[in-house]
Amino acid sequence: MQIALAVGLALVAIAITVVLSRSPLTVAGTNSIPAFRGVAYAKGGSSGCQMSGTMPQGTTAIRISASANTGPTVTLKALSGGQVITQGKRPAGWGIDETVTVPVKRVSRTIPNVRLCVTFGPALEPVEINGAEVRTSTPSGKTVRGVRLRVEYLRPGHASWWSLASSVAHRMGLGHAPSGTWIVFLLIALMITVATLASRLLLRELR
Repeated sequence: MQIALAVGLALVAIAITVVLSRSPLTVAGTNSIPAFRGVAYAKGGSSGCQMSGTMPQGTTAIRISASANTGPTVTLKALSGGQVITQGKRPAGWGIDETVTVPVKRVSRTIPNVRLCVTFGPALEPVEINGAEVRTSTPSGKTVRGVRLRVEYLRPGHASWWSLASSVAHRMGLGHAPSGTWIVFLLIALMITVATLASRLLLRELR
């Protein structure tokens, strides 16, 4: 039992170290469309495509401005001409956020004039599209009104979570009485102390 406890704690420590060693996703580019709320609503099972600007090199996730109480499956395909350059899928259940982030296969080079196709899976309620109304002209000279959702291209930043620990702790410490960065580090110390005492108590009871 002592070995199992030690292995479990070691695995938790390793997992925390690995996660904090990674870099958070940062916005590398957008399609320059503002995210006005509720410009349109899409039914479950619907799909659509739109021109979405330039996709930066290194993109590993695409964030679209759509929201729902219980988000359906979201499938994205990014095309250049008629070729699929990357694609990805987000499972259902992404909640009520105003955006949904879909991981995609890393893009090795910058791609201009990307055409993004979005497909929503079955849903009990319409998905709110956040973006802006746009007007385009047809070859015959007619003006067509449409809607484009905001798109953000994400890629890992240059700094790891370790290097951002102090700034994150500072933000978490705001709005308290008393307030300050030291509160966060105090809570971490208390959590470690509680875990240590709980482990010692468990080992004592087993003996």
